[in-house]
Amino acid sequence: MKESVFLALLFTCLNLTVLLAAQTQLIGSHQPIVALVGDDVVLPCHLESAISVTYETVVWTKAGLELKYIYYHQDGRLLFEKQDPSYSLRTRLFMDELPRGNISMKIFKVKLSDAGTYKCSLPTIKKEAEVKLIVGQSDVIGSDQPVKVLVSDDIILPCHLEPPLDVTTLSVEWRRGPVLVHVYRNRGDDPVSQDQNFKGRTSLFPDEMTRGNISLKLTNVTEQDAGNYTCSVPKLQRSSVTLVVEPPPALGFHSTFIIIIAVIVLVAAVIGAFLKNRKIK
Repeated sequence: MKESVFLALLFTCLNLTVLLAAQTQLIGSHQPIVALVGDDVVLPCHLESAISVTYETVVWTKAGLELKYIYYHQDGRLLFEKQDPSYSLRTRLFMDELPRGNISMKIFKVKLSDAGTYKCSLPTIKKEAEVKLIVGQSDVIGSDQPVKVLVSDDIILPCHLEPPLDVTTLSVEWRRGPVLVHVYRNRGDDPVSQDQNFKGRTSLFPDEMTRGNISLKLTNVTEQDAGNYTCSVPKLQRSSVTLVVEPPPALGFHSTFIIIIAVIVLVAAVIGAFLKNRKIK
């Protein structure tokens, strides 16, 4: 009797697990994950609605490898013999997250060869999802020539990544010496850490950042803005741009002569009108 009750409970639990598994979806990332060479990166993948996968087989694969498995987790451990050698000792799951259906994988010390499309899967419940990884290795290019501007004008300080790299998910910093001129992080500007003298006068070009353009626009330039600026993306080389601020041009002899003639003509016209009015009276 006890055995039959136990089997019935076990059967019920299995049915509930199958039902929950059928209703849940495995979610990767709709947006590419961007990492720089040498970074550690997490490729997200989780079940929604969450169910425990602690005792499930978890598989990460990528096409074109000698052994197609990047990570093969079974019976609570990584099967090293199934793992491609290029990922040996560079990957891990988050074991404490498995009960919540999180099977995200961390890759350490990313290489250029790691770029590509990954698949995370739970073979037992026939669920899989994709995550695209973009790996960048770019130089930051500023300007070899000084950028000149007149006082009170607006100016663009040029800076870009070569080859182009989408930096919308990365951080960008502009400095003049130790002073923070502009900070971009977490997909938006961070005015809190910006130097007070530059608040409300700086901006990047969001539509251009997907192509690696991190140029800075500086408005209403003052003489105090002159100096050497650096643009940088953390873990990439930084580059510099020198800003030269020039005073408004002084009036030349020709311009002064024209102004004097105009004033004389205006005065003559006023006097002429005055005399004409007196004659009429």
